[in-house]
Amino acid sequence: MPVFNWVALKPNQINGTVFNEIDDERILEDLNVDEFEEIFKTKAQGPAMDLTSSKQKIPQKGSNKVTLLDANRAKNLAITLRKAGKTADEICKAIHVFDLKTLPVDFVECLMRFLPTENEVKVLRLYERERKPLENLSDEDRFMMQFSKIERLMQKMTIMAFIGNFAESIQMLTPQLHAIIAASVSIKSSQKLKKILEIILALGNYMNSSKRGAVYGFKLQSLDLLLETKSTDRKQTLLHYISNVVKEKYQHVALFYNELHYVEKAAAVSLENVLLDVKELQRGLELTKREYTMHDHNTMLKDFIQSNEGKLKKLQDDAKIAQDAFDDAVKYFGENPKTTPPSVFFPVFVRFVKAYKQAEEENELRKKQEQALMEKLMEQEALMEQQDQKSPSHKSKRQQQELIAELRRRQVKDNRHVYEGKDGAIEDIITALKKNNITKFPNVHSRVRISSSTAVVEDSQS
Repeated sequence: MPVFNWVALKPNQINGTVFNEIDDERILEDLNVDEFEEIFKTKAQGPAMDLTSSKQKIPQKGSNKVTLLDANRAKNLAITLRKAGKTADEICKAIHVFDLKTLPVDFVECLMRFLPTENEVKVLRLYERERKPLENLSDEDRFMMQFSKIERLMQKMTIMAFIGNFAESIQMLTPQLHAIIAASVSIKSSQKLKKILEIILALGNYMNSSKRGAVYGFKLQSLDLLLETKSTDRKQTLLHYISNVVKEKYQHVALFYNELHYVEKAAAVSLENVLLDVKELQRGLELTKREYTMHDHNTMLKDFIQSNEGKLKKLQDDAKIAQDAFDDAVKYFGENPKTTPPSVFFPVFVRFVKAYKQAEEENELRKKQEQALMEKLMEQEALMEQQDQKSPSHKSKRQQQELIAELRRRQVKDNRHVYEGKDGAIEDIITALKKNNITKFPNVHSRVRISSSTAVVEDSQS
């Protein structure tokens, strides 16, 4: 059969998915697999007649074999063993010594699905006690007989899977924790963001003073409402007005978003799942250490523990820092860490920054349009004065006055066009966040030192 090059989920990724609730083996029982093979076979398999004859010989050879395992389980085990291309002796010996060079971790995880059940062990041991010939058993049963005799089989297989996946787990979890740390610390420490929120609070209190009275703060989701609050003439939103106020009165905080780092990446992190994964790695290392005390001669276990214990300790430190930094940031903005995960907290700032940048662009566009119209008006007025001085013509003067009036009307219309039709919707803006490494985490509140290359450079135009 040809190879189907799909990207397979690992066994530990199946739990909780639809694949955990389906029975593909039952489907195979309903299909005509011979017809399927005939349709999809590759040329290398030869003509149909050869295929048929070879398939007829196989059951004849195995017809006298005794099968103790469930038929579907035996079939799937046979498929798994063929993938390894190793004998039962080679597989079992590799498991004894935790040899991941002989047995790749993907194969180990597949084989873990066939850890012998209590009932299977009972049947296999009974067959041995009755002194029945082992050669009468099928290949899968003979493998299971040998497989089930490995001491502490489940622990050894678990340790092999843990060791085989350890480096990948560290590489996957570390950037997620660093994103949480950098985003949390930068948001909490940004003085420019603080000033922006101060301006919003002041304007909001002023707007509500006659009806609700002043407040001391607001929930972060209130930032989304800045786009829904429009001016009387519907030409601009409150966020457009705030952007103009900042540019005119508080120029030094206009680029506040440059102080916020890794916020988009942090928004995609499930901190709860990352912390659980870190705990799983700790349990895996403890199990490995216990196994090593029983096999102190095993250099592979010894080398792994010595090489990776420090890496796990650093990951655990990062996890603690990330949890503390995030909790501090959430509380700092008046939210509850238990009900406000990163997937809720950080996207508020992502949306706000995108909307603010969009408002800046639209304000700038309106300003340019106003400037262009004003220049046209000045040109026409200057031209009219020149013509009046040379040869005053009532008709020419009237035409130019009408043109100026039309330009003024168009100015008003173009101003309105800048904002009409948008209804406060945030246009998607692709923001390229600078990729900077986090180099140090000295303590919980000030343990993170973001690389100096991420600092905002404020020039005379910022």
